[in-house]
Amino acid sequence: MSEEIERIRAEVAERVSPKAKDRAEIERVLRKVSSRIKREAKNRKLQVRVEVEGSIAKDTWVAADRDVDVFIIFSHGTSKEVVKEEGLKLAKAGAGGLWRLGYAEHPYVEVEIDGCTLDIVPSVEIRNGDRPVTSVDRTPLHTHFLLDKLSPKMKRDVRVLKQFMKGIEVYGAELKVGGFSGYLCELLVLNYGSFEGVVRAAAEWRDKTVIDYMHHYKEGEAGKVFDAPLVIVDPVDRRRNAAAAVTHQSYSTFIAASRWFLMRPAMDFFFPKPETAGFSEVSKAIKERGTAIAGIVVGCPNLPSDILWGEAHKSLMRTVAMLDEHGFRVNDYTAWSDEKESVVFLIEVEGRGLRSGRIHMGPKVSFVDEAERFVNKYLYGKNVLAGPYVREDRWYVELKRDHTDLKALIKEEFLKLRLSKDIMAEVKKGFRVFVNDELATLCRGRKELGNALLKFVRKRPAWLR
Repeated sequence: MSEEIERIRAEVAERVSPKAKDRAEIERVLRKVSSRIKREAKNRKLQVRVEVEGSIAKDTWVAADRDVDVFIIFSHGTSKEVVKEEGLKLAKAGAGGLWRLGYAEHPYVEVEIDGCTLDIVPSVEIRNGDRPVTSVDRTPLHTHFLLDKLSPKMKRDVRVLKQFMKGIEVYGAELKVGGFSGYLCELLVLNYGSFEGVVRAAAEWRDKTVIDYMHHYKEGEAGKVFDAPLVIVDPVDRRRNAAAAVTHQSYSTFIAASRWFLMRPAMDFFFPKPETAGFSEVSKAIKERGTAIAGIVVGCPNLPSDILWGEAHKSLMRTVAMLDEHGFRVNDYTAWSDEKESVVFLIEVEGRGLRSGRIHMGPKVSFVDEAERFVNKYLYGKNVLAGPYVREDRWYVELKRDHTDLKALIKEEFLKLRLSKDIMAEVKKGFRVFVNDELATLCRGRKELGNALLKFVRKRPAWLR
């Protein structure tokens, strides 16, 4: 079986490794951006270094990914305020065109240049052991650490691991994914020695895994310090879990996919065949299961990606809670967005309609005062369908529901929810609700949304064949 894994690994490595042309294109863009930043810094009499960080600097990048991290590094001791104000001016000068402001914990500039996506990031030089001034200051230390540790074979296997994680959809530390960053892939290969070493180890992971490559902590300590399913102590900062972004979902998916790959190695794990089917298959699946799927569409706020997805997830959970409170049993839910025009909440419930009545449990008969208040409240209530009545040791009553139809409930209650600020602002401008076969209208002309809906209905991951 190991021979088959090696054959696949070699083929994947050949497909994803950058060629001379890829490298030349990246270098040309970097020269252009770097010269703009240095020229602007000279005009402003600022002393900064311009460095490439991340996978490009470490030569662990996948050819199809033209994501470049350009760091503007201010001297040691520069204040956060100066970095933010002056650094953003230099970053905008480096972008030179239609940039957008990105903001997770620290502001930076995103720009597309000649097919490359650049993050131009102001930062402060720090030394090993220093507390970072900004959330990104460790990145150059990461680069220097791994350049010294990764062999050419390891760099090749990092690319293979990244493609594996892309294929099983757990690659990326951003909130949209909640998965494994490129840096994490590098640390895993460093720790386990190879791509195959990583997947064999991951197949044996349990509820919690702790990796402390530099032995910053005594045995068993790190697992108590960090509350997460995967703990990888950052080699350059013992206070940080480099795997903090990895959700239980991504962690478990990686374990399951690793086990399945070892049993049935295939290229599908790296390059899954795209979901393809017409809406008729979606409709058929919904009818066979007897469930109902609602699609709630709102406008997309103009926000950096991580902030947008944070708000979308919070708003989705508020909506799910509302449906649950009104008696709809929620089976599954997800959010989708093109990050430009629309945010769509997809929620599957056990059925579109509910029966008219709902059972409401009252106090125990032995609780005299509470029982009396309960009976008096509901004895002649207008919305009482049956009761009050005694069952075993308690009072009960059957009440008439305010809403029995899924779509009607959402249209009535969605605007009343305490959704996240920017999503709520879009909801107030208007929203639309589509249920079951109406979703065909929603997906018309939106291939990516159609694929997301198909995946939501099928549920089985593409690698599980």
